[in-house]
Amino acid sequence: METLKQKLENKKCLKLICGAGNENIKEIEKLVYVYAMSGFNFFDICAKKDVLIAAENGLKRADSKANICVSIGLKDDVHVSKAVINYQKCLNCNNCLSVCPQNAIYIEDNKYNVDDKKCIGCFKCFDVCKNSAIIVEHKYKAPYTMLLPLISEKLDCVEFHCTSDKEDEIIDNWYKIKSLYNGLLSICLDRSKLGDDNLINMLKEMLKKSEPYSVILQVDGKPMSGSEDNYNSTLQTVAFAKLINDAKLPVYILLSGGTNSKSTKLAKECDVNVNGVAIGSYARKIVKDYIKDDDFFVNELLQKKAIAVAKELAQDLLNYL
Repeated sequence: METLKQKLENKKCLKLICGAGNENIKEIEKLVYVYAMSGFNFFDICAKKDVLIAAENGLKRADSKANICVSIGLKDDVHVSKAVINYQKCLNCNNCLSVCPQNAIYIEDNKYNVDDKKCIGCFKCFDVCKNSAIIVEHKYKAPYTMLLPLISEKLDCVEFHCTSDKEDEIIDNWYKIKSLYNGLLSICLDRSKLGDDNLINMLKEMLKKSEPYSVILQVDGKPMSGSEDNYNSTLQTVAFAKLINDAKLPVYILLSGGTNSKSTKLAKECDVNVNGVAIGSYARKIVKDYIKDDDFFVNELLQKKAIAVAKELAQDLLNYL
């Protein structure tokens, strides 16, 4: 069986991001099943035991030996945030409900509510709210604490989401994670909080005590922005990967954040070297209508349609890796 490191070295790593904040176990089992059947070989999930079990069940259904990564993050990182509705300000305008990609917003007793398990912190609802009724709430636990209950489980990778301007806090938490988990680690961050020079210097400090190519760097161009399938959406992740190429850091690089079917093609055309692609919003969007029904696992037609769409995406990405 090809190991995760071999997939990365062979530049054939396709990672599905289920969402670091996504605790919707029914959806996760379906997503993992569909994309494992379609050729994806790496899955990124929330650091919760029931979520891990759901992902493992999805792999069993697909008879797949794909790898699983759990994600943990700092308080400042958007991936560990949730939306909450301020009822005193809510105008019941329906904008948030119609724009939520996770169907996390629902109406009960004539009030709009957010399902905590489904919310992934994309804050599309925040952007369209007419009266600032959406609050950003951090469901935060220290990364070390989040990892502790899972450390006895079979984990192929642990990913640290660390977009923040607090460099000392990032580095401190990084070494705490390394002291607890000695397997393959992944760093996911974007360029929104630190200038390029500071970011590269911080990464060099984080990698100082790591063996070469024992770390994945997931270059998050623009987090959770890949719902459109065009070059503009994926431009930032390719630019970030180019920055890492130029810095010659001894890491595996995964494109992320705004990724879609065009991501690897653009990287190839720009002569940017990557080891694979991590795709979330766009991958979840294109199968959403097929996996939403409760009878999905007994409906062969829905399964075939979802898998066909996902296979097309996988082939588009692999063509240029």
